[in-house]
Amino acid sequence: MNSELIVEIVTQFGVEYEGPVEGVVVPAALGYLGVRPGHAPLLTSLATGVVTLHTSAGDEYGAVAGGVMEVFDNRVMLLADAAEIASKIDIGRAQEAMRRAQERLRAGYRGPKPEAIDVDRARLALARALNRLHAAGKAGMLG
Repeated sequence: MNSELIVEIVTQFGVEYEGPVEGVVVPAALGYLGVRPGHAPLLTSLATGVVTLHTSAGDEYGAVAGGVMEVFDNRVMLLADAAEIASKIDIGRAQEAMRRAQERLRAGYRGPKPEAIDVDRARLALARALNRLHAAGKAGMLG
């Protein structure tokens, strides 16, 4: 039995990660799901959350938001709507995105015309920003 998985995380902008891992934990639609070598074929949707890549050099983290995952023949393909490996996350940019989303939500709830703010879009933007900061925090990138 092969003792490693090949993981590929792909977005519409290209490959975010590709390499061998000992295991991976992903945010699937119904909760976090772990995949180890020899896993049965699987196709599932992805939620917004942190991907944990267990490598021989230690754990690596990434933020994903939506998409699908396919597991087949010791290969794991994540086709993500958005993804970023923690080491590449711009903390300042993520914090600014969080601040903007929070402000939009505050404006949407206190303004005379809440429909002027797309509250659902602001909530999703806030969730993505917080997820990126969470991934960066797990990777030890936050103070």
